[in-house]
Order: sequence, then structure tokens, then C-alpha cells
Amino acid sequence: MNKKAIILVVVVMLVAVVGFMGYRSFFGVQKVAVDASEQGKKISEFFNPQAFITPFQLKELMDENADVVVIGALNPTKADSPINGSFTMWRGDYSAAEGVYSYGGMSNTKEEMEELLSSFGATPKSTIVLYAANSHHDAARLHWQIKMLGHEDVRFLDGGLNAWAGAGYPVGEANPTVEKSSYVAPNYSTEILADADMVKMAIENDEWIIIDTRSPDEHDGTKTKGGAAGPGNIPGAILINWTSNSNEDTTLLTKEELKAIYGDLIEGKNVIVFCQSGVRSAHTLLVLSEVLGAENVYNYDGSWIEWSYMHYELSEVDVENGEK
Repeated sequence: MNKKAIILVVVVMLVAVVGFMGYRSFFGVQKVAVDASEQGKKISEFFNPQAFITPFQLKELMDENADVVVIGALNPTKADSPINGSFTMWRGDYSAAEGVYSYGGMSNTKEEMEELLSSFGATPKSTIVLYAANSHHDAARLHWQIKMLGHEDVRFLDGGLNAWAGAGYPVGEANPTVEKSSYVAPNYSTEILADADMVKMAIENDEWIIIDTRSPDEHDGTKTKGGAAGPGNIPGAILINWTSNSNEDTTLLTKEELKAIYGDLIEGKNVIVFCQSGVRSAHTLLVLSEVLGAENVYNYDGSWIEWSYMHYELSEVDVENGEK
């Protein structure tokens, strides 16, 4: 190989390395340092601390070889290295199959969730821990769906992959080979699920409040995310962006901080939360129910995708901030 060819090969290799590092930097998880003691104390003050777990506590469970199934809701297009020993999945795995609805974003069936958990070797007695990266609403969505199965011990990893990686715990080796179980939902219920009929009723009832957990520009109709039939807001819904629930390091706020945001608003009310497709709103449901102890909180599965379809395609419902 002549000198020019060698130089060319070296340059190509350098470009590839730099490009990969840039890719990791742009897409990879942002590590955050979290004080384990303070985090544990914060969670202990939640209404239901057993719905949450810290990276330190999870590491202890895994080191003890406890019956723990760790599931990461991780976007495969990102370069996030998953928690060692965890299983990974993404929205298509826990959403309704194409063609079941005239629109996307709906959750899958009880039977499909049972099959997924069986493939991970889970049983109704397993501790199931859910995590995500950077924005943790997808872990909350899974938490909501598994709670509907009646699974008792399901936990949300506070700070997710960001805090786990920030603690220096091992990543990169996921989706282990396990013996498939025969998971059967212990007590399936849709009592924390809202449908369109419930939303219609809530709009006309002062005992109910509807919270829009989307961004301000989605709420005011200046932005429409893909999948929706058009812009706008459900009539009367109050905007509280789901990002209000978390610190800059992606961990949850304290109970008192969250109470200051939601307390007066939801007191004595039945609550429906929604977003684009029930993902971000699942995070707010988790906060209201498990941190603040609010009763009668429901996640609208169809959310804006379904409601906008019903308005713009079927002319069955009204919207605010819609197309003029």
C-alpha cells in the first residue's frame, strides 16, 4: 500500500471514530449524579413509596439475585446503553397493532402484555422495575399498563438510565436469555383508564377536571404533532406540562413541590389527564396517584390523537384552539 493510500485509510478511520463519538454525544444518555440518601428520603415521603425505586436500591436487588425483572423503554434509534441484565422494548411493543384503530398511539391488549411479560420470565410475584432515558414518560406509560394488569410490585426508577449511569453502575449488556414464563394478569382492571365517553362526560361536570400535559404550543394550537388530525385542545382542559414534575436532572420533584403545583387544582376533583397518545399523561397520573395519593385519576389512552380524529374526521366532538 502506498503512502497516499495509507493516509486515506487513516483519515477515513478518524472520521468514523469522530462521527461515532459525535453520534453517541448527540443521542446518548446524559449521566446525572444523584445523592442516593437524599433520593431515598424523598421517595420515602411519597404517598406510595413502593411504586418507586432508586438506582442504589435496584442495584442491591439485582446483586441479591432477587426475583426482579427490569425493563427499559428505550428508543432503538438512540445510542443509549441499557442497564445490564435488563430487557428493552419500545412503543411498538406495547401499543395496539396497526389497523386495530383508525389512529395510532393506543395501548395494546391484556393478552399482549401478558405475552410480553412472559417472554421476560416474569410472574405475578416478580418485582418489575421500569426505566427510560432522558425523558422518563415512557417508563411511566409502561407502569400504567402493568398496573392495569393488577401486578402488585411494579416500580418506576427515579432518574431512570440517567441516574443509573451517573452512579457508575454497569450498562451495555441487556436482553438476557431466560426461561419463558406463563404470566397471567392477577387482577386486570381498567379503573385507571379513561375513554372518549368519559372525557365527554367530564367536560360537562364540575366534579371533574381535565389536565393537558402537553407543551404550551400544542395546547394553544400553534403546533400539531404527527399522528393528530389537527391542532387544538379538549374544551376546558387546563395546561400543566408534564415536564413540571421533574428536576433538571430528570428525577422527580419532592412531594411538597408537586403538591404546590397540583394540590389546590385537584382537591375534591376527579381527574383525567391526556397528552398526544397517553404517554406524557401517564407520567402525570403516576405523580398524582403514587406521589400525592389522589384518588380517581384516569389516563385518557386515546388522548389528542383520538380526540382530534373524532373532531376533524368525524365531527363528533368540539375542540378549543383548533383550525379556524
